Amino acid sequence: MATNGNSSSPGMGEIIQLNVGGTRFSTSRQTLMWIPDSFFSSLLSGRISTLRDETGAIFIDRDPTAFAPILNFLRTKELDLRGVNISVLRHEAEFYGITPLGV
Repeated sequence: MATNGNSSSPGMGEIIQLNVGGTRFSTSRQTLMWIPDSFFSSLLSGRISTLRDETGAIFIDRDPTAFAPILNFLRTKELDLRGVNISVLRHEAEFYGITPLGV
């Protein structure tokens, strides 16, 4: 039986829609899950509950400006600190459990 990618058992290639503080982000499940025991691995495995917005995106009540460099780090495994407040980034990295960030 063929599937169209919207099966009830999500795979690692699934696109995840996030609403962080009112700003929309799209990324892959694989990008969010590569750090074990992070906020995202807990969220996507069902260990913590999710809140969804009116479109079905996972809502995270955090600063979207601070989230953007964290998501880019998850995508590239490199950290671009241009224009970033280090103390805010450190605080957000701790919240998300992104310990490899090391800021």
